Amino acid sequence: MTKNWKVLLILAVLGTVLISAHSFAAVDSATAVGVWLFDDGDVSDSSGNGNDGELMNGAAVVNGGKWGMALSLDGDDDYANVANSASLDSTAEAYTGVAWVKLQRKGDPYSGCCADDHMVIAFTTSWNNILNVFGPGRNTNQGKVEVGSQELNPRWLFGPTTVNDDQWHHLAFTYDGAKKILYIDGEVDIDQDTTGAFGVTGVDVHLGGTPTERIALGLMDEIGIFNVSLEQTDIQNIMNDGLGSVLGLTPVTPQDRLTTTWANIKAR
Repeated sequence: MTKNWKVLLILAVLGTVLISAHSFAAVDSATAVGVWLFDDGDVSDSSGNGNDGELMNGAAVVNGGKWGMALSLDGDDDYANVANSASLDSTAEAYTGVAWVKLQRKGDPYSGCCADDHMVIAFTTSWNNILNVFGPGRNTNQGKVEVGSQELNPRWLFGPTTVNDDQWHHLAFTYDGAKKILYIDGEVDIDQDTTGAFGVTGVDVHLGGTPTERIALGLMDEIGIFNVSLEQTDIQNIMNDGLGSVLGLTPVTPQDRLTTTWANIKAR
């Protein structure tokens, strides 16, 4: 009976995979202002907006990403810099940032607030961040994810879940002009009623750290910025099928879908 049940489960999974590999709802690629997949071995932008980045201070693109290659950061001084462009200016009252991260714990000693955080996406300074993961300076909040900007009211929000466990986690932040939402691994971690617009223009975007502090320790993959607030189903499709696939940039195969679906089933 147990053997038959396992066979039926596998057949059901295969059937679901073959259908869903071709049926997920696509996200409009025109809403993506920056897409960094790292699969060409660099920080080239796949959105079509030309927002290519530069590896700084020894940052590298390596094998072993969540989907292909990934940005590798040493927690000391590396990051990737994306020069300012009009398409990256964050003046809208709607925004989304997504990324896969695999972050290591930096240590326990109190280091003085913020310098040892793991920055994921930041506009020019650490004070205008979209996604940030707390470091040892945050004491018991180390490893929790912070989202927001000093241009919003309230400015920032952080949730209860820690992600600095050297495992892959999908992070997403959405803001629609009325509420900011943090998603971790496709589920809402926390949300908050909010007003205002990002209002950040004429500045560079930093991935994985800033020029002076908050350098991440670990890997990052499939970073994207959108000028709309994506829905939870969009976030989950990006997580399960890959950012490039959902935007129509790379194909998703049944094997890709099977691997992800089976991993999700075993985790339940």
